[in-house]
Amino acid sequence: MPKQPAVTQIEFPTFSTVAGKETGHYYRDSFAFDTCQSSDLNATKVYHAIFGYLPKTVVYAMKIRNSIVKWLGFSTAGTEIALPIEEIKQGNKAGFLTIETVTQNEVVTFASEKNMDIWLSVLEVAPGQYAISSLVNLKTRMGRAYMVIIKPFHKIIARYCIVQALKTQRIPN
Repeated sequence: MPKQPAVTQIEFPTFSTVAGKETGHYYRDSFAFDTCQSSDLNATKVYHAIFGYLPKTVVYAMKIRNSIVKWLGFSTAGTEIALPIEEIKQGNKAGFLTIETVTQNEVVTFASEKNMDIWLSVLEVAPGQYAISSLVNLKTRMGRAYMVIIKPFHKIIARYCIVQALKTQRIPN
């Protein structure tokens, strides 16, 4: 049986452009994984390899989540966040996310709604190592309650999406 690719939770990268955007109550996490040290691999390609091919089970889970939380005042904007790689550019929309930053080393997306502000970062943290990081500023009590419930699922889904991209070699490792 093939070995499962290693995805480890790490400290939130302090050199990410998302670091320092924390306000009030917040949640943040970061998951790192190794890639091959290919000269043509960059943050945009890693972003696309993960978020351009979300597993059907994850998209389905997001749809179920949306059908429940819409009654609680949460945004239920599009679950389809895949974009062709050439459209991963600052200002473009990817479902409910807006692409905020695109550099060789980092892609950052952002979404805001009344209960929370969300950032996702794909960052090269070392040669051949990338981190997927999430920062959620929780603006309301409802946002904080939601995060308590969703956090374990978020961690499972984040790791699962990364592992799928590695196992299918969309991210060479």
